[in-house]
Amino acid sequence: MKKLLALFGSAVTIAVMLSQTVLAAAPKTQIGETNLGGLVVAGYPNNTISYPWSASPEKLNENGIFLYINGSIFNANIIIENDRTLVPLRFISENLGAKVGWDDAARKVTITDGNNKIELVIGNNKPTLNGKVIQIDAAPKIFNDYTYVPLRFIAESLKCKVDWIDGYNGFDGNPANLFKQTHYPIGNRQVIISRYPTDAKPMPQSEAIKILKEQLIIAYEKRFGIKFSPLDLMPRSSDEKESYRYTISHLSVIDENDRFYNVYFGWEFMIDKYTGTVFLYYPGQNQTITIFNPYSPGALAFAG
Repeated sequence: MKKLLALFGSAVTIAVMLSQTVLAAAPKTQIGETNLGGLVVAGYPNNTISYPWSASPEKLNENGIFLYINGSIFNANIIIENDRTLVPLRFISENLGAKVGWDDAARKVTITDGNNKIELVIGNNKPTLNGKVIQIDAAPKIFNDYTYVPLRFIAESLKCKVDWIDGYNGFDGNPANLFKQTHYPIGNRQVIISRYPTDAKPMPQSEAIKILKEQLIIAYEKRFGIKFSPLDLMPRSSDEKESYRYTISHLSVIDENDRFYNVYFGWEFMIDKYTGTVFLYYPGQNQTITIFNPYSPGALAFAG
């Protein structure tokens, strides 16, 4: 009997261990990188956007509204009509992983998004989601061969978070509140759309700060040729080494959006909440976003 109980106990232990192993092995959804690394937005008179993979710069859309989807920037043409924001349906749907079909005879768009089916007819302001009517305040329309719908429809039908930033309107004059707005560094007017897998959890601010601090320490030691040590009190002199020591020792997140924690140190550092990639934003005539390389000789050489 004791042997039987011992065997039973061993079997239970093995079963528990196997179940724990299976649970532990279940991978989380990996979030891909954004398209921001190597981005250049040239101001007047060029008014272009350049991606690292593009052969030549693209002319920016005339209304100056930037579209961000899950942290990536797109030069999509967004329309403001009768105080409504209209966005390209197929472009956004496919970038969120949905499949889009077009019935030319019926002038009908069908979107398959997981278990959801969305149907809408051009000129009809009563699209359906799984057969249920969704009332929208502006009917879908064709513009330059693309179907456009109200921004709110994107949020309701594709179940994503949508933010509209209208430049600095609503700013109350307090600089501390300016950076509390959900925003990205490039573009005053922005449409921000985000939908991440439920099991893809963003890292906490403390982890993002740790990642940035480790990289800045590498850059500090390479530039000055000395070992970094924390500095608790703000230096009284203007010595660059001491100023950098203090700033690196006291990094903090100033603002954030759906994808990035932003930290100001000379320029703006952007830490990806999902991948940990650190970007550096330079706000010059040609605005650039690059992947920060702490081993680069000029990593801490911030221009004025």
